[in-house]
Amino acid sequence: MSIGANAVMSVQNGFTAKIIRFVPHFVALRLSWTHNDLKAEGLEKFVEEYLPVIRENNPQVKYFLQRSDTTCDPFVVGEYNWLRHRKKRVNWKSKEQVLSMVEEMSIGGDYREGYKRGVNRRLPRGQELWDTETMGHDVFQVSSKWKADVPEEDEIPITAKTHPHFTYRKY
Repeated sequence: MSIGANAVMSVQNGFTAKIIRFVPHFVALRLSWTHNDLKAEGLEKFVEEYLPVIRENNPQVKYFLQRSDTTCDPFVVGEYNWLRHRKKRVNWKSKEQVLSMVEEMSIGGDYREGYKRGVNRRLPRGQELWDTETMGHDVFQVSSKWKADVPEEDEIPITAKTHPHFTYRKY
């Protein structure tokens, strides 16, 4: 009796390609494999069967398909904001296993809960402006005896409160 004949052992995650929605901080999906290589057969079948459905439902994501003739390991790479990424090697995986890895990346990097599991959504430290840095003064206000340039009428002056990455710290 083959595995294909047994309904209990059949793959059940094929429907998830229609419902995959990437998180807002997911930027690009990069797939690379060797053409006609047996260890990349699952990734090739994934590209043919499931990727068109995923692309149709997620037009905001960039997709890079890198098919090579030189022998290399197939990879699935999810790229997120601020140059963060997750890589998965997909040697000898079936198309359903590759779909599961893409689904895992679509929800933020990992199925499991815990410290350092998913991709960090917090901005790098140099991009944030903390409320503790602006206590008692506005870091964008120039106070010198030579005075600052007078702002233009159509220019909205940036302040700590209007900074796009102003963050209130919990402690």
